[in-house]
Amino acid sequence: EDRRSALEGQCGQELCVKSILVRDLQKDRGTFSASDLPLTDSFNDILADDSIEVVFEVMSDGPQGIEYVGQLLNRGKHVISANKAAIAGAFFELQEAARAAGVHFRFEAAAAGGIPLIDPLGKIRHLNTISYLGGIINSSTNYILSELSLGKPQDEVFAEALTLGVLEDDPTNDVEGYDARRKIAILASMILAQEIDEMDIPTIGISRLSEEDFVWAGSEKRRLKLIAALRQDDLSYQLSVLPTALAETDSLTNVGGIMNQVQLKGDIIGSLVFSGTGGGMLSTAHGLWTDFLDVICSRPGYYSDVGRIKADHSMERTAEFYLREAGKTHGKVERISVKEALDLRDKGFTIIEIA
Repeated sequence: EDRRSALEGQCGQELCVKSILVRDLQKDRGTFSASDLPLTDSFNDILADDSIEVVFEVMSDGPQGIEYVGQLLNRGKHVISANKAAIAGAFFELQEAARAAGVHFRFEAAAAGGIPLIDPLGKIRHLNTISYLGGIINSSTNYILSELSLGKPQDEVFAEALTLGVLEDDPTNDVEGYDARRKIAILASMILAQEIDEMDIPTIGISRLSEEDFVWAGSEKRRLKLIAALRQDDLSYQLSVLPTALAETDSLTNVGGIMNQVQLKGDIIGSLVFSGTGGGMLSTAHGLWTDFLDVICSRPGYYSDVGRIKADHSMERTAEFYLREAGKTHGKVERISVKEALDLRDKGFTIIEIA
């Protein structure tokens, strides 16, 4: 609201919030007075209102998000989404729906929050063969790992994260790596121009990491981070989301708290780094509004799955891993495949890639 006049000046027209879809009209909304907000619990009211031109979609439900966004696009409404589950689950389906209707479908806030990443990547991919994209793309786990690296007790760190709003009441999507998996699936779909099933991405979260693992990392002059990455060559690609022990000289080890950092390597541009606040209410809102300005000021652009289909070699990739058996305080380092690492994970081992 404080920036309404500046936004309206940029857009060249008056902005009006027509409806806000909520599940519970009676819910206490804190400092927001419900009587001052145009709340509705009817999606169909929004869908049928032809005066609504742009819809911000910020649900977390994947299937319902796909259904709602698809209907909105088919109705000729521009959609700006932060729903990672929906975008990862139906990336090209939603792109084609937007193309058919001639409207925008934008999603800057769906990966790395407030960092301008999606829009630049959309341009860079046309001019470069991107051999690597990866880094820290989940703020919750980065906060937890940063605090645990200081030697703080795990219970205390998780309690602080909940209090600060860094972690949700059900932290599963974050600590098991599912949130990062969805984000890297979206980024990989853009780069590879082919369908990526997020369930095919080898993923290990941070829930099994213990004090002993941080002690080991420190003794090796390394720090633990959850790294999501895409690697590709001419014929194949490799995706992963894995706890990773990085050398203290790696710039990613200096990315603490809720900060994110994504590194990219292109054959023309060379190495690029995108860094900033990855999560939180304001960062997400910033990403949504940058998309809104593009909707107002630019023509729609779309992503198509017309690339040469590359083989998924994610499981075949080999690396050094620190392997600690359940109940033991020390582990061992072996060079094995990602598939072998996942098999050991399923047998109760704690798995950490060494990079």
